[in-house]
Amino acid sequence: MIWIKLGILIIGFIYAGFIPLTLRKVLRKLAFNLHEETLSFLSDKSQYDRRIARGYTKLLLLTALLHYAFFWLLSQQYNLGEHETYMLYTSFSFALMALLAFVPHNMEPYSFRNLSSTLKRAIHNLLAFVVFFTLPLLIVLFLTAIIHTYPIMAITGLIIIGITAFLTAYSIFRRGLTGICEIIFIVGVSIWTIFITICTVLFI
Repeated sequence: MIWIKLGILIIGFIYAGFIPLTLRKVLRKLAFNLHEETLSFLSDKSQYDRRIARGYTKLLLLTALLHYAFFWLLSQQYNLGEHETYMLYTSFSFALMALLAFVPHNMEPYSFRNLSSTLKRAIHNLLAFVVFFTLPLLIVLFLTAIIHTYPIMAITGLIIIGITAFLTAYSIFRRGLTGICEIIFIVGVSIWTIFITICTVLFI
Protein backbone atom coordinates (compact mmCIF):
# COMPACT_ATOMS: atom_id res chain seq x y z
CA MET A 1 0.00 0.00 0.00
CA ILE A 2 2.88 2.37 0.72
CA TRP A 3 4.09 1.98 -2.86
CA ILE A 4 0.67 2.89 -4.20
CA LYS A 5 0.62 6.01 -2.03
CA LEU A 6 4.11 6.89 -3.21
CA GLY A 7 2.98 6.47 -6.80
CA ILE A 8 -0.06 8.67 -6.20
CA LEU A 9 2.16 11.30 -4.58
CA ILE A 10 4.68 11.40 -7.42
CA ILE A 11 2.28 11.06 -10.34
CA GLY A 12 -0.35 13.27 -8.72
CA PHE A 13 1.97 16.24 -8.42
CA ILE A 14 3.47 15.68 -11.87
CA TYR A 15 -0.02 15.33 -13.36
CA ALA A 16 -1.24 18.46 -11.58
CA GLY A 17 1.75 20.61 -12.43
CA PHE A 18 2.97 19.30 -15.76
CA ILE A 19 0.34 20.80 -18.07
CA PRO A 20 -0.06 24.24 -16.43
CA LEU A 21 3.68 24.83 -16.08
CA THR A 22 4.49 23.55 -19.57
CA LEU A 23 1.75 25.62 -21.17
CA ARG A 24 2.80 28.69 -19.23
CA LYS A 25 6.37 28.28 -20.45
CA VAL A 26 5.33 27.73 -24.08
CA LEU A 27 2.70 30.46 -24.27
CA ARG A 28 5.14 33.03 -22.94
CA LYS A 29 7.29 32.45 -26.02
CA LEU A 30 4.45 32.66 -28.53
CA ALA A 31 2.15 35.38 -29.77
CA PHE A 32 -0.81 33.34 -28.57
CA ASN A 33 -4.12 35.03 -27.82
CA LEU A 34 -5.91 33.05 -25.12
CA HIS A 35 -8.99 35.23 -25.57
CA GLU A 36 -9.46 34.19 -29.20
CA GLU A 37 -7.66 30.88 -29.70
CA THR A 38 -8.02 27.51 -28.05
CA LEU A 39 -4.98 25.52 -26.95
CA SER A 40 -5.58 23.02 -29.74
CA PHE A 41 -4.42 25.71 -32.17
CA LEU A 42 -0.91 24.78 -31.04
CA SER A 43 -1.25 21.55 -33.02
CA ASP A 44 -1.99 23.44 -36.25
CA LYS A 45 1.19 23.29 -38.31
CA SER A 46 -0.07 25.99 -40.65
CA GLN A 47 -0.07 28.52 -37.81
CA TYR A 48 2.79 27.42 -35.59
CA ASP A 49 6.17 25.82 -36.05
CA ARG A 50 6.25 22.06 -36.51
CA ARG A 51 8.25 21.76 -33.31
CA ILE A 52 5.40 23.41 -31.43
CA ALA A 53 2.90 21.02 -32.99
CA ARG A 54 5.05 17.99 -32.16
CA GLY A 55 5.56 19.30 -28.64
CA TYR A 56 1.81 19.72 -28.20
CA THR A 57 1.26 16.14 -29.39
CA LYS A 58 3.82 14.84 -26.90
CA LEU A 59 2.27 16.95 -24.14
CA LEU A 60 -1.18 15.48 -24.76
CA LEU A 61 0.14 11.94 -25.00
CA LEU A 62 2.16 12.21 -21.80
CA THR A 63 -0.82 13.81 -20.08
CA ALA A 64 -2.99 10.88 -21.15
CA LEU A 65 -0.48 8.41 -19.69
CA LEU A 66 -0.23 10.34 -16.41
CA HIS A 67 -4.00 10.63 -16.32
CA TYR A 68 -4.45 6.88 -16.65
CA ALA A 69 -1.71 6.09 -14.14
CA PHE A 70 -3.15 8.48 -11.54
CA PHE A 71 -6.72 7.24 -11.74
CA TRP A 72 -5.60 3.62 -11.90
CA LEU A 73 -3.56 4.11 -8.73
CA LEU A 74 -6.59 5.69 -7.09
CA SER A 75 -8.60 2.61 -8.01
CA GLN A 76 -6.01 0.45 -6.27
CA GLN A 77 -5.83 2.63 -3.18
CA TYR A 78 -9.59 2.86 -2.76
CA ASN A 79 -10.42 -0.68 -3.95
CA LEU A 80 -12.39 0.43 -6.98
CA GLY A 81 -11.17 -2.34 -9.26
CA GLU A 82 -14.63 -3.90 -9.28
CA HIS A 83 -16.33 -0.57 -9.94
CA GLU A 84 -16.92 -1.30 -13.62
CA THR A 85 -18.17 2.15 -14.62
CA TYR A 86 -15.21 3.91 -13.03
CA MET A 87 -12.67 1.55 -14.60
CA LEU A 88 -14.40 1.83 -17.97
CA TYR A 89 -14.30 5.63 -17.90
CA THR A 90 -10.66 5.56 -16.80
CA SER A 91 -9.73 3.54 -19.88
CA PHE A 92 -12.16 5.42 -22.11
CA SER A 93 -10.87 8.87 -21.16
CA PHE A 94 -7.27 7.72 -21.60
CA ALA A 95 -7.99 6.34 -25.07
CA LEU A 96 -9.78 9.52 -26.15
CA MET A 97 -7.04 11.79 -24.83
CA ALA A 98 -4.32 9.72 -26.49
CA LEU A 99 -6.26 9.67 -29.76
CA LEU A 100 -6.75 13.43 -29.59
CA ALA A 101 -2.98 13.84 -29.51
CA PHE A 102 -2.74 12.32 -32.99
CA VAL A 103 -5.57 14.27 -34.59
CA PRO A 104 -4.23 17.81 -35.06
CA HIS A 105 -6.43 20.86 -35.26
CA ASN A 106 -6.71 22.83 -38.49
CA MET A 107 -8.49 25.98 -39.57
CA GLU A 108 -9.48 24.81 -43.03
CA PRO A 109 -13.15 25.62 -43.68
CA TYR A 110 -15.54 22.70 -43.77
CA SER A 111 -15.84 21.66 -47.40
CA PHE A 112 -16.51 18.51 -49.40
CA ARG A 113 -13.76 19.66 -51.75
CA ASN A 114 -11.20 19.25 -49.00
CA LEU A 115 -12.67 16.19 -47.35
CA SER A 116 -9.49 15.07 -45.55
CA SER A 117 -9.02 18.35 -43.66
CA THR A 118 -12.74 18.59 -42.99
CA LEU A 119 -12.85 15.12 -41.45
CA LYS A 120 -9.73 15.78 -39.36
CA ARG A 121 -11.16 19.04 -38.06
CA ALA A 122 -14.54 17.45 -37.28
CA ILE A 123 -12.95 14.47 -35.53
CA HIS A 124 -10.61 16.72 -33.55
CA ASN A 125 -13.46 18.94 -32.38
CA LEU A 126 -15.59 15.93 -31.48
CA LEU A 127 -12.77 14.28 -29.52
CA ALA A 128 -11.94 17.52 -27.72
CA PHE A 129 -15.60 17.99 -26.80
CA VAL A 130 -15.92 14.44 -25.43
CA VAL A 131 -12.63 14.66 -23.49
CA PHE A 132 -13.76 17.98 -22.04
CA PHE A 133 -16.80 16.29 -20.49
CA THR A 134 -15.38 12.84 -19.78
CA LEU A 135 -12.74 14.00 -17.30
CA PRO A 136 -15.16 15.78 -14.90
CA LEU A 137 -17.50 12.81 -15.17
CA LEU A 138 -14.67 10.45 -14.21
CA ILE A 139 -13.83 12.66 -11.24
CA VAL A 140 -17.46 12.66 -10.12
CA LEU A 141 -17.60 8.87 -10.48
CA PHE A 142 -14.54 8.54 -8.27
CA LEU A 143 -15.89 10.91 -5.62
CA THR A 144 -19.33 9.33 -5.51
CA ALA A 145 -17.71 5.89 -5.20
CA ILE A 146 -15.87 6.93 -2.01
CA ILE A 147 -18.40 9.37 -0.55
CA HIS A 148 -19.80 6.90 2.00
CA THR A 149 -16.34 5.95 3.25
CA TYR A 150 -14.66 9.36 3.08
CA PRO A 151 -17.52 11.89 3.02
CA ILE A 152 -15.54 15.04 3.88
CA MET A 153 -12.91 14.43 1.22
CA ALA A 154 -15.51 13.46 -1.38
CA ILE A 155 -17.79 16.43 -0.71
CA THR A 156 -14.86 18.86 -0.74
CA GLY A 157 -13.69 17.33 -4.00
CA LEU A 158 -17.15 17.72 -5.48
CA ILE A 159 -17.19 21.37 -4.43
CA ILE A 160 -13.81 21.97 -6.11
CA ILE A 161 -14.82 20.33 -9.37
CA GLY A 162 -18.24 21.98 -9.19
CA ILE A 163 -16.69 25.44 -8.90
CA THR A 164 -14.35 24.56 -11.76
CA ALA A 165 -17.26 23.48 -13.94
CA PHE A 166 -19.23 26.62 -13.07
CA LEU A 167 -16.34 29.00 -13.82
CA THR A 168 -15.57 27.18 -17.06
CA ALA A 169 -19.21 27.27 -18.17
CA TYR A 170 -19.48 30.95 -17.20
CA SER A 171 -16.37 31.76 -19.22
CA ILE A 172 -17.74 29.86 -22.23
CA PHE A 173 -21.07 31.67 -21.91
CA ARG A 174 -19.37 35.08 -21.83
CA ARG A 175 -16.58 34.63 -24.38
CA GLY A 176 -17.22 31.35 -26.17
CA LEU A 177 -14.79 28.46 -26.03
CA THR A 178 -11.32 30.00 -25.78
CA GLY A 179 -7.96 29.26 -24.28
CA ILE A 180 -9.04 31.09 -21.13
CA CYS A 181 -11.83 28.55 -20.58
CA GLU A 182 -9.40 25.69 -21.05
CA ILE A 183 -6.89 27.22 -18.63
CA ILE A 184 -9.61 27.63 -15.99
CA PHE A 185 -10.57 24.00 -16.48
CA ILE A 186 -6.97 22.75 -16.35
CA VAL A 187 -6.15 24.76 -13.22
CA GLY A 188 -9.32 23.54 -11.51
CA VAL A 189 -8.53 19.90 -12.26
CA SER A 190 -4.96 20.48 -11.06
CA ILE A 191 -6.21 21.90 -7.75
CA TRP A 192 -8.52 18.91 -7.36
CA THR A 193 -5.67 16.51 -8.13
CA ILE A 194 -3.40 18.12 -5.54
CA PHE A 195 -6.18 18.03 -2.95
CA ILE A 196 -6.92 14.34 -3.53
CA THR A 197 -3.22 13.50 -3.58
CA ILE A 198 -2.56 15.22 -0.26
CA CYS A 199 -5.63 13.70 1.40
CA THR A 200 -4.77 10.22 0.15
CA VAL A 201 -1.14 10.33 1.20
CA LEU A 202 -1.64 11.98 4.60
CA PHE A 203 -5.02 10.83 5.84
CA ILE A 204 -6.02 7.55 4.18
